[in-house]
Amino acid sequence: MTTPSATAPTGTGRDTGRQPPYCRVDTHVHPRLRVYSAGNFGEVAPERLSPMSWSLVGRPMELGTRRFIGRVLGRPRWTTGSTYVFTGYLGLRPYHNLTAYCHVAEEVVLTEPRDVTEAYFEGVQPPPPSDVERVRGWRKVMVGPRMLTELLRLRTRNATLEQRVFAFEQEVRDAAAAGIDWRLGEFVARGKRLLEIAWEVHITCTSGAVAAEVVRRKVTGKLVPDAESVAGWLREPAELPWTRLYGLGGMREGPADFLDKIFYEVADQHLPWVEYAVRPVAKPMAGSGGPADVSPREALIGMRSALRGRAVDASVLFLGDMMSVREQSKSLAMRLLHVHRTLARELARARGVAHADWPYLSMDELSGPDLPGPAEVERRRESCAEALGLDMPDYLDLRPGAAPDAVPRRRPTGVSPGVFEGVAIGVEDMPTEDGVVLVCESADANIMPILPFVGAVVTARGSQYSHVAILCREMGVPAVVSHPLASDITPGRRVRVNGDTGEVRILD
Repeated sequence: MTTPSATAPTGTGRDTGRQPPYCRVDTHVHPRLRVYSAGNFGEVAPERLSPMSWSLVGRPMELGTRRFIGRVLGRPRWTTGSTYVFTGYLGLRPYHNLTAYCHVAEEVVLTEPRDVTEAYFEGVQPPPPSDVERVRGWRKVMVGPRMLTELLRLRTRNATLEQRVFAFEQEVRDAAAAGIDWRLGEFVARGKRLLEIAWEVHITCTSGAVAAEVVRRKVTGKLVPDAESVAGWLREPAELPWTRLYGLGGMREGPADFLDKIFYEVADQHLPWVEYAVRPVAKPMAGSGGPADVSPREALIGMRSALRGRAVDASVLFLGDMMSVREQSKSLAMRLLHVHRTLARELARARGVAHADWPYLSMDELSGPDLPGPAEVERRRESCAEALGLDMPDYLDLRPGAAPDAVPRRRPTGVSPGVFEGVAIGVEDMPTEDGVVLVCESADANIMPILPFVGAVVTARGSQYSHVAILCREMGVPAVVSHPLASDITPGRRVRVNGDTGEVRILD
């Protein structure tokens, strides 16, 4: 694993003659898997993350992903070594290594790279096949059974993790009230392990949803004529955690505390990070929205023969379960990050680190034997300021000889079925009437409280399994993602949204 590099990188690896000044706290790009995408990261994380936050997101996610891939593929050599394989942190912006995830899809029976990009990366073209070693022989035969074993364990693992996270929250809260210093080391060690497990479960669900969608598509394609014309109705998630958590929002010091905070960024009270964070909707709102009592999916299955109906239902429920556990594991990761807001602050105080300085350290450094000196912290401060001035794109092709201005073509996609006309509002606006159309760059679970008042959603970014797409399908709200008009529609305009076809029209 890499840590923040000790000297400034000399470039990105492109043979373009240009040397973009990526800041010195970046992780190294992989030497061979070199196509990165902000993708789903870009939809939910702030535009920039502090070094402290990256140490609580990127590193645990990388470690968890390596463990999961190792159990499925048998620990191929390309997943080992000191380089980050699955995540990147360039210009303080979080990225997924698109090549690595597409390579994994090539190894799993039934899936292919395009399934990954269509599910999570806004339909971008998969990068060319990687030249790293392939899984062969008996290891190849075992990939499918190993993947299935991992997916079948997910719900139990997540339930156990939720109990551990709840106990951890309670103990940290009680210790903070009674004197936390003597337990800080224990809490940091436990928090580190819990974060790795949460991100591992989340990544496993994310990968599992791709495989589950392929299974759903093949089963329904065989058993239901024109199944893809109603595909939007066949991606209903099982019960998600967000409604329950927002319902607990009135409790003081409860598991829903994190909903009042910015997701992913623990230094959300510090400049400059506060300027790059999307504020959540702080208070839950009651509304009458939600799916119908009998969904089109249930009606479709009911019209099949008993055997075919059960086969279709099983494939759909498997996909819904993957989406449900994915959202639940993400909520647990966000709760753990919220605990680390307390731990980082208290640890910095106990170790004599200035309040303004701890966002520039990693959690390992803050809890380790040797703290970076003032000169190093100042260099990082300057490097972060430099990075914040960079224009970091959503898509990075860092292969030698790659075009420096490669831009993926976003394709408008209907992700939650239904048709609706209404007046547009922005994500910062509170609806004054039922049935408005929410139009924004992207969205996460922080829009959950206003979804009952929303008749449709249009975003400039997103994909089939974006968090906003999953939320809209659960709530029965038509939605279109990755639509170019989302940047042009101003509040007050009347808009027509077709969540089946992906069409969005401005009516006045």
